[in-house]
Amino acid sequence: MQRVILHCDMNNFYAYVECMLNPELKNKPVAVGGSVEERHGIVLAKNYAAKAFGVSTGEAIWQAKQKCQDLVIVEPHYEQYMKFSKLAREIYDRYDSQVMHTVF
Repeated sequence: MQRVILHCDMNNFYAYVECMLNPELKNKPVAVGGSVEERHGIVLAKNYAAKAFGVSTGEAIWQAKQKCQDLVIVEPHYEQYMKFSKLAREIYDRYDSQVMHTVF
């Protein structure tokens, strides 16, 4: 039997969950991360609109805001990410009982 490998890239997952839950963010550059008011924290995830401005995962929020003044910073909502991650895993598991879930 031939082995099939399916890779699901969820690098920007947090940002896309936020955009899905907040439709007003849909076409805006969005980053999930620390606090703008306190000027600390890093970008945990960003959408493609933010990436187009050169915003990078792992960079300081203040640096990201220098690259993209209109960047919308959203504080993380881990409970929501876990909920939607679980739903994605359930979909994968419907197709094969031997799905290997890994995090890199």
